[in-house]
Amino acid sequence: MFISASKNLGMVSWRIAELENRLSTMTYFFKEAFKYFSFSWRDSSNGVKPQSWRDGVFANATACLECFKLKIADVNIEERLKIYNDITDTIKIENVKCSVYIELGSCLFHQAVYALQNNDFKKAIYVLKETFFPLNETKRIGKGVTVIEAEARILEEDVFMHSCMAESIQAREIGDGIFRKVLLDEEKLNMDMVYEMIDWYKQAILRTREVTEVELEAIALSRMGRVYDKILKLKYKAKEYLMRSIQLAHSMHPRTFHGEDWFKECSDILERYQKETVQEEDSKWQKEKEELMKELSKEMKDIEKNDKKDSEDFLKFVYRVFPPKNPEHKLLGIPRKKGVHLDSPVLKKILQKAIVHFHPDRVNADKHGKAWKVIAEEITKCLTRRYECLK
Repeated sequence: MFISASKNLGMVSWRIAELENRLSTMTYFFKEAFKYFSFSWRDSSNGVKPQSWRDGVFANATACLECFKLKIADVNIEERLKIYNDITDTIKIENVKCSVYIELGSCLFHQAVYALQNNDFKKAIYVLKETFFPLNETKRIGKGVTVIEAEARILEEDVFMHSCMAESIQAREIGDGIFRKVLLDEEKLNMDMVYEMIDWYKQAILRTREVTEVELEAIALSRMGRVYDKILKLKYKAKEYLMRSIQLAHSMHPRTFHGEDWFKECSDILERYQKETVQEEDSKWQKEKEELMKELSKEMKDIEKNDKKDSEDFLKFVYRVFPPKNPEHKLLGIPRKKGVHLDSPVLKKILQKAIVHFHPDRVNADKHGKAWKVIAEEITKCLTRRYECLK
């Protein structure tokens, strides 16, 4: 008799709760409903009531919980957490209790995500750790129930992923703090602090790789590159990290990061390296060229002497004395008779082709030698000047 009364009291409490608008009163009657449903479920075991009757109690308790979730859906997340924590001890029906723990874990998870979106990674990490209790309780109580285990697994994976993200951001922020101190506050370079900073950035990278969080990994890699560029002055190491950061950013296409400070810094450093490399190569080439020009003094004098002639004669000279290395590059269209001159448009086209034939960028210095590249440069200068005069 008491068992049936408990079920009926549960139904009555549920209906009263549905009619209530005040949160505290509504919550009280829902708790009463769960309490009575739990009494009737517990006391009807061991064959006291048929299974169909118990199934009815379970269905009512589950429906009551769904109704309760809808009623408090608009309540702020902190208040919902208090309410779910408050009712867990009241519910004694295991699968229903698991559903409450899942809901509690989800609320904590969303609270952590919100904190992460607001760059409050410390709070995010703390709240994510708080999800361990409801998750563990769900797995313990709902062991063997496929649906419950699946829900717990999905939530657990989400929590793990965001924990890695939050811990990566935290490690990066700690590294950034040390970077500022080393760069601005320290009169002398403190290598212990530098190595500590590198360790934090490495941790930031590793945590992102556990969940394949590409953007955060790219940012952490850019920080490592910055350390090697600005503090340790190891260009080759800095370039390695910065290039990897840029590659990861490009792998997220169509997303772009041109407006992000970390991406701009990466690009600026790599652009500086490229300019320095070009300058070094140019400087090295100019020194080599000076020596080669001395060795090629006779050829240079010949080019200079013939450069005083008209364009047709100069073209005949260079193609005869210094023929292009590509056998297909021939001089065509120049009249053989003396005193016959080409119209400007025709001459321009012949000069244009000649510039292409002799251009130093097309010269394979390894195959044909650097001396030939120097000769090609001088010839191209003469041809270009003549072409410019015809414009």
